[in-house]
This record gives sequence, C-alpha cells and structure tokens, in this order.
Amino acid sequence: MSTEEFHYEIDRVSSPFSKAEVVASLKKYAEVHRKSSFRGQDYDNWPDKIAHSNAIRKRFGGWGKALQAAGFRAHSSKPDPRDMVTAFRNCWQEEKSVPSHLQFSKYLEKHNYPFRAKTCGRFFGGLGTLAELIVQFESGELPESKLYARNKPARRLYQAVSHKLRLAVLKRDGYRCVKCGASRKNDKSVRLEVDHIIPGSRGGPATMENLQTLCFSCNQGKSNDDN
Repeated sequence: MSTEEFHYEIDRVSSPFSKAEVVASLKKYAEVHRKSSFRGQDYDNWPDKIAHSNAIRKRFGGWGKALQAAGFRAHSSKPDPRDMVTAFRNCWQEEKSVPSHLQFSKYLEKHNYPFRAKTCGRFFGGLGTLAELIVQFESGELPESKLYARNKPARRLYQAVSHKLRLAVLKRDGYRCVKCGASRKNDKSVRLEVDHIIPGSRGGPATMENLQTLCFSCNQGKSNDDN
C-alpha cells in the first residue's frame, strides 16, 4: 500500500463525471487539436466533450482553473483576488523571501495560473504593497476583506489651467512677472508662465486666487526652492 498521504474529497457533485475525468477530457481535446490553451466555447464545439464548459466552470470555480488543473494556462480578464493572493503567498514560501516581479512571473507560468504578475501588481497597487498587506493580515492588523480589496489609484490632485483662465491671470498681473517685474514689453526674450501658488501636487486649485504670473527664471527658482 502506498504511504503517500491521501486527501478525501467529494468530487462528484451534481455531475456524473469526476474532476479527474474532466481533466482527462481537456487533455484529450488539446492533444487532438494540438493546442496548449483554448477557450470554453472551442471545447463546447467538440463533439467528444465530456460536459459543457459552464458545468466545468462550476466544478472547478472557473475555466482558467480547469485548464490549470489539466496543466494548461489560460488568461482571465477578471482573476479572483483570492487566487492572486494565494499564488503570491505560495511563491513567497517557495522563494523563502518576498518574490521579485520576475520570480513571481516564473512561478505563475510554471503553475499555469490564468493571470500574470503585472495583473496582480495593477490590482493591488504593486507587488510590494501586496506583500505589506499580507504581513498586516497575518499580524491581525488588517481584516480579511481588506486583503482582497482592489487598491484604487489615488485621485489626481493637479488641475490643469485652461487657456481662458491663463489669459485672465496674465491680464490681471499686467503681463509681467509678479516677482521680478520682467515683461515681454521691455524684453522680447522674456517667457511668462502661469504658476500655482500652492502646487497642484499638494491640492492647490486652478483658480485666480491660487495662480500668478512668473517669468521662466523665477518659476524655475521657485521649483528649486520647493525641492
């Protein structure tokens, strides 16, 4: 008798076919059609299919997971966040440290996951952020619901200055730099710019009150001071 550990699993729920039989059928389809990956609708058109792709999706939790179980790779437009977290954690354990983008990419390809490292990075705001979320969750600082939540990009604070508003600011300031008084009337080489007093990156609005006319030199000096 084999000493390999056996896991009991009910794999015949509302279907006459087991997961192993479905996997064998998927492999047979790939062999017959010489494909390394295929869509559910392609499989449905095969007269020798074991079951409809919708039934297979329900059994495995998704078409991509069914292909993964059969040793193939599919690309899902909407991967499950839980699957992405699980894959990243497993890769982390395998590498014995936080995996790099390249290491995680190779791991996903090796195990035929239906998504890419780039997809995970976009969803969680970066793989580094995902690693921090996992650490916070493991330490009890983060609820499970937050671990699988999409990290939405921060709202852009900068407000562009419209052409009409720019002209209004220049007119108000007499078409001259409010700091040094330089103007194109006296020197055609002067370059005037409309500047945010409170930088847009800090939430400064594009309003008459928060805008001023500066020459190129004064505006550059102001930027250097901010840095």
